[in-house]
Amino acid sequence: MKELALKKFTKVKKILFGFFLLYNSIFGQPNNQRPTFIPKLPFKSEIISIPRIDGDFTVYFIYKMPYQSLVFERVDEKFNANFRVIVEISDENSELVTRDIKDSKISVKDFESTNDRILFLQEYLTFTLKPGEYKIAAIISDLNSTGEISIKPEKTILGENMDKKVLHPFLIRAQEINCSNKKAFLLANSGGNIPFSSDNYHLIIPVIDTLVSELTISITNNDETVFSEEVAESYIIPIGITMCDDNLAATTDTSNIVFRNFVLRNVNEKLREGKVVLEILNEEKDIDEEYESQVIWINKPFSLMDPEKAIELLSYTESDSVVSLLLDEDESDYPEILNDYWKKFDPTPETSFNEIMFEYYSRVDYALKEFRAISNSNGAKTDRGMIYIKFGNPEKIERISNPEGLIIESWTYLNPERKFSFVDKKGTGNFTLIEE
Repeated sequence: MKELALKKFTKVKKILFGFFLLYNSIFGQPNNQRPTFIPKLPFKSEIISIPRIDGDFTVYFIYKMPYQSLVFERVDEKFNANFRVIVEISDENSELVTRDIKDSKISVKDFESTNDRILFLQEYLTFTLKPGEYKIAAIISDLNSTGEISIKPEKTILGENMDKKVLHPFLIRAQEINCSNKKAFLLANSGGNIPFSSDNYHLIIPVIDTLVSELTISITNNDETVFSEEVAESYIIPIGITMCDDNLAATTDTSNIVFRNFVLRNVNEKLREGKVVLEILNEEKDIDEEYESQVIWINKPFSLMDPEKAIELLSYTESDSVVSLLLDEDESDYPEILNDYWKKFDPTPETSFNEIMFEYYSRVDYALKEFRAISNSNGAKTDRGMIYIKFGNPEKIERISNPEGLIIESWTYLNPERKFSFVDKKGTGNFTLIEE
């Protein structure tokens, strides 16, 4: 039965992959007349170009593909996915200049990993181009299905006004790593977006004119200014992109020219989900650049997607009167009401990311899925689900059969010490709490 279920799921996933590709081609560009909506698209790409010491440009086409969007086929005891990216670059006359193909294979040991929203394939293709105007297009395809789509060509001009240009900013993880005996930092750019996360990220702003000693940087988030200061910390090095242990990393690359790289540390601390505008100024050197992006909560719990539902889900730990009081407020204020409620539990109030809020709704997601029974489709409302939401994952789980042939499941927590026992009275998988 399990084999049959997996085969059926694989077939459905192939159909869904084709649907998402079609969705991307139709709705990939935002409609400025509507509120911002960020769909969960199956492919995120970004183009970064860096001038070389020989006068040409190194152009990186970097991309991410979530495992959840790929079709995995079971082979022996593993699940395999095959993915192809074709990048074509044409000149201003639409004449093909160059193209490259990269095939990637992903292999995981368990079926759950194929649907993990956090796991993704991250790679890049690199090109050397002369100054000029180009169009860069990509074709992406899942080789285990028939799904394929052509990404709309993106125009890029290499060498235009380079005397006053700021290069594409790099978002890097704060922790330094070693990559082939060189200092490096994991690249966190996610299709041009900034992850909403408890992790710390630094923004690297490469400036070609190394005589620039200071930048005025302003960041607005959802039309609110969250940062506006002079930034002087900088390092004069040639920077590039490489693969390091299956991850993209920013490191030194002597084939590229030397820049002055300004560093804005922990740039994401005060940012919340939504629109971000980065303004970079330096009147003396005639620098005036603006970059627009989005802060995306990549692993946001499903139970937190709808603010009204998220408030209702507080009922597992809060009284009905408190929940009702919150719901009596104006519906448009629900997101802020929810954030205000969780602020009093926030272990890091100096940042926008609330770890306790994330943990709570992650537990709700897990309970909804893992503790469902034949007689109860909502796992969060079962006794095990509610205990899990309140106390988290137990340190020890034991199952025994009692003299009546009923299954007893016991959960043990160590800090503080607690023990809960559940019985499956009808053999339906619906375990009820045994009152001690």
